[in-house]
Amino acid sequence: MSNKSIRWVPWVVLAGDLLAVLLFVFVGQRDHNTVDAGHPLLGLLRTGFPFLLAWVTVAWVARAIPLKAEEIRLRFLLIRGLNAWFIAAPLAVMLRAFILRRDIPPAFLLVTLTVGSLFVLVWRLVFGWFWQKRAGQQTVGQEEIGPQI
Repeated sequence: MSNKSIRWVPWVVLAGDLLAVLLFVFVGQRDHNTVDAGHPLLGLLRTGFPFLLAWVTVAWVARAIPLKAEEIRLRFLLIRGLNAWFIAAPLAVMLRAFILRRDIPPAFLLVTLTVGSLFVLVWRLVFGWFWQKRAGQQTVGQEEIGPQI
């Protein structure tokens, strides 16, 4: 893998993580009929803010975003992503409760931990699978060209 192709990976993983978190928030809004009909995107961002802030902060500190080539492995993506989510989700729920001045229902925390982790892990599984497939094809292609030169 060239340095050039690896340079964009952290940004793609982070963007995918953020979209997965926003999708989780949207599904929650939809299931609870709390989607802001007048400004759905603004409402989504407002509701998702604690989750996005907690995720970015924890993912950075916990090194869940791959910055080196050897970190772009499926196992790394899934384990570090899961570890970061299990720290970020409770922080997000607490931040949300603080902003809204509400209590934290234990069921909400449990659903956030389990269902939210599935959204992040499925995205990372898809990305990791495609990345490994791409890396494998480049390795095979290089091996086939190598002996011919």
